[in-house]
Amino acid sequence: METLGINTGLLIVQLLPIILLFGLPLISLLDLRKKNLSGVPLGIWVLIICAIPVIGSLAYWIIKPSAETK
Repeated sequence: METLGINTGLLIVQLLPIILLFGLPLISLLDLRKKNLSGVPLGIWVLIICAIPVIGSLAYWIIKPSAETK
């Protein structure tokens, strides 16, 4: 990549925030869809993840909400 004038280390550092900003919330929302949550808990998690993407996604992975038991 150096022959093209692209510094690989700098490229990784520049892409990391973009991956965190878009990738982590997307993966969190896809995982949330797999869970059997419905109603208010689902809506709250979606709002948290969309409103504050990185912190909301990290909170989702730390808390790991379980599916409702009926």
